[in-house]
Amino acid sequence: MSRGGPRRKPSADVAWKPPAPTPMDIHPADKRYRARALRLLVVLVRACGALLWLLDGWLTALAGQLQASDTATVRRWLRGLFVALGAMLAGPPLLLGHSLRRMGRAAQAEARFPPAAWKTLRDVRVLRGADARRWGRRVERAGSAAFALAGALLGLAVWSLWRFA
Repeated sequence: MSRGGPRRKPSADVAWKPPAPTPMDIHPADKRYRARALRLLVVLVRACGALLWLLDGWLTALAGQLQASDTATVRRWLRGLFVALGAMLAGPPLLLGHSLRRMGRAAQAEARFPPAAWKTLRDVRVLRGADARRWGRRVERAGSAAFALAGALLGLAVWSLWRFA
């Protein structure tokens, strides 16, 4: 005997049929949104490459200037560098956290994941009911984690203001 009770062999005169497929909703991809996202990604990668190239030249020149400077000037530069770095790095997690929390709330309100008004890059299966609400809560928690990361980076910026004053 197995866990589910005794096994019965299907009779030879009854053909086995697979279970009927359940209807599955598909949230279709938006092809224009996909093309726009790809173009934006290409532009961002090129811009970041150009900015890194310019940054390398600027840092090389700055290193020579700071070596000849007194310690107060170096502290001021370091403070400005860490504050700017913390503030600039906090921007993307803030935007991501806002978007994820909005998506999570919409999914919980509609009991549908992804929410009907959201665009997707590819076709995705739609979850409904309790599964959708669970995913909505997960996405909302991920948004809160992104906000926490942004807060930590802003905290680093404030700490560097105090530390290198």
